[in-house]
Amino acid sequence: VVYPQIPVVSGADFTVSRNTTATRVNSSGLIQSVASGVPRIDWLGQSCPALLVEASGTNFARWVNQMTSQDTPTASGGMTITTGSTDFLAPDGTSGSITKYVGGAASGTSQYAYYSGGGIIFTASGQHTFSLFVKRGATNPLTFCALSFVNYTGGSGTSPSYFNLASGTALTAGASVQDYGNGWYRLISAPYTIASGDLDGQLLFWMAEGNGDLSWPASGALNLTAYTWGAQVEAGSIATTYIPTTTTTASRAADVISASGALVSGLIGQTEGTIYAEVDLRNWIASGRILTCSNGTSNERIMIQVGANRSLQAIVTTASADVVDISTASGQVNGVYKCALTYASGDFAFYVNGTQIGTDSSGGVPACTSVFLGKIGTSASTNFLNDRIR
Repeated sequence: VVYPQIPVVSGADFTVSRNTTATRVNSSGLIQSVASGVPRIDWLGQSCPALLVEASGTNFARWVNQMTSQDTPTASGGMTITTGSTDFLAPDGTSGSITKYVGGAASGTSQYAYYSGGGIIFTASGQHTFSLFVKRGATNPLTFCALSFVNYTGGSGTSPSYFNLASGTALTAGASVQDYGNGWYRLISAPYTIASGDLDGQLLFWMAEGNGDLSWPASGALNLTAYTWGAQVEAGSIATTYIPTTTTTASRAADVISASGALVSGLIGQTEGTIYAEVDLRNWIASGRILTCSNGTSNERIMIQVGANRSLQAIVTTASADVVDISTASGQVNGVYKCALTYASGDFAFYVNGTQIGTDSSGGVPACTSVFLGKIGTSASTNFLNDRIR
């Protein structure tokens, strides 16, 4: 496929309606706050920056760095916990905000720390995800750890999600790891469904002896060292970007990034054209929209998206019916992709990384008056990409 020259649209041409601050990873690799109404240009795992687009989110863990209580006191052979450690800088570059753990000599006993910022109280039942930034010690580094959640009211809790800190990998199905550099990994639990009777509970960080093993032999955990920072507990099956908290829970509004009016009519070919996007989906977890041209509703639109079956899809809808649906094989999404959809009445083709995926000769071209980045073509939709568009 030969791609035409595409006009470059500056950030000033798009409206960003996010009405809260949010965080991103800056060019120095540090987590940084971004003001409301400003697009998040993010460098996490990138050699060049990308536009981060996420749905709204709430962190239910107050005082995010208070993973400071423990099950077995130091005097009884449990771990030693040091708050405000200055051994390393935190993922946001601050000093004195991380917590240090040194394993004790307890025999046959699990060693875990738990969040001491008060009980974590949810607002509704349903799927939730737990995450924590963890770093190994420079000497006697801890290799295995786990995250779990215990409920107070219903007495139930999660099975632990296990991680290998030496390799930076998740060992439990559904769990995942994000590499934030400087030895810091963001560990993300497998999603857990909170029942309506279990809305009050606690997040646990375990020093594990191995994968699936929380009990230590005599002196087995002695002096093993790790650090944590930035706990997050949120609704849904996706761990969104870090939301700092203090005395109360905190929320981040959605990144609604769109353009309309004369700008769009001057850029979009209303009878034929090509829409193109390069997108980084290495952190992809669920389905989401990449780029949508529409009339502001779901009735008329041209769209590139990722599907729930891990496929890349090109969708064209006219008069509320999908007239074009071309997709890659299931399970493809796991990297950086260049996607192009060429369109004209009765002549559609979808390309991924320069390879033609399919064509379609049915349907006409919808009239488009708006462009949405990283979400579906309706202002009220909550279906976001939750990842990065290059």
